[in-house]
Amino acid sequence: MESPPIVVDNGSYEIKFGTPDLETPHRAFNALARDKFGSYYLSNQIKTIKDISSVVFRRPHEFGQLTSWELESAIWDYCFFNPDEFNGFDLKDSKGQHLVVSETCMTIPELSKNMDQVVFEEYEFASMFKSPIAGFAPFGRPSIAISGKGDDQPNRKAEPDAYEPFQLVIDVGFNCTWVVPVIKGIPYYKAVKKLDIGGRFLNGLLKETLSFRHYNVMDETILVNNIKENCLFVSPVSYFESFKHKEQTAVEYVLPDFQTSFLGYVKDPKKPLPQDSQTVELKDELFSVPETFFHPEIPQLLKPGIIETILESLSILPEQLRPLMLGNIVCTGGNFNLPNFATRLATELQRQLPTDWTCTVHLPSGPKELYGWSSMASFTNSPLYSDARVTREEYFEHGVDWCTRHRFGYQNWM
Repeated sequence: MESPPIVVDNGSYEIKFGTPDLETPHRAFNALARDKFGSYYLSNQIKTIKDISSVVFRRPHEFGQLTSWELESAIWDYCFFNPDEFNGFDLKDSKGQHLVVSETCMTIPELSKNMDQVVFEEYEFASMFKSPIAGFAPFGRPSIAISGKGDDQPNRKAEPDAYEPFQLVIDVGFNCTWVVPVIKGIPYYKAVKKLDIGGRFLNGLLKETLSFRHYNVMDETILVNNIKENCLFVSPVSYFESFKHKEQTAVEYVLPDFQTSFLGYVKDPKKPLPQDSQTVELKDELFSVPETFFHPEIPQLLKPGIIETILESLSILPEQLRPLMLGNIVCTGGNFNLPNFATRLATELQRQLPTDWTCTVHLPSGPKELYGWSSMASFTNSPLYSDARVTREEYFEHGVDWCTRHRFGYQNWM
């Protein structure tokens, strides 16, 4: 009997991997870090860094493309052959195993070939199927549906067995944001749009804002990322509405002292502060940084926001499909963990649409960054999987160019 495939969501910030029968995947940072003492930490070893000040990161992804397979191979080895770290998960030998993996949308063909060569020639996997996360989205089951018309159509649970042939996938990741229309399971590449705002950009903007107003944190990547994940939120109604109530939503963040805390934490109003602790009071920074998704002019970016990007993508689609796409928007990516993001997206988009169209945003109930992996795991249980994958024999028979041009690359669909 064939062994279950290994499912790898190869994100630019974090790798999610494991067999499809797992309830939640194993997770590993997709990075190499160096601390100020010159010691190096690979992937989840980053969590063991005691002094997080002046930590420098190197990532395999640059400008949204996977460019460094030297580093990526080392991280994959750490993930696949490290049972002590990942609850006994050990590939032992990748030869003869099957792989389902994600790659960046619109990957440059030459870089896409690199993955084929590594998978089949170095790891010697028996078969592989790869696609952007949007290609797996029809197999996912988002559990929450949010209507852009608010009270007119209350939030409802998505139907568990419904298969939607038309989806607009919005993937807000670490490097950038992708808007991908999917028709019958195939990304419609002519209408794919990219927005150069993601988790990395929010980190950089938050660094500059905090350094200008409070302390210099330009070298404190881990600290700023922790503040972003624990404190930031998207304005529920508008930036100006949140600005009026910034005193009520303000939080006090206690900076690390490397004795009682290594990452810092949000101050509990009921508990006294430790002696000599330093704090940062965050007011309008909490919502002005994520507001960049809707108003890129805040950090002086001369680019369209996420609403304009979605409308631009829709304008390229056949007219009959546009209301179908808007009725089934699927949200994935770690930035949708920001409170109010999906609700605000639905209401802002609804304002730009004809009155007889309804915008409905679907998203998972758990961690939003795991939706891509769960969709991939569902895909492996589909009868389509065995027909769509490429075997090692086919790869060596037809060559790497055939794989990229005729099976996995976007050129075949342009």
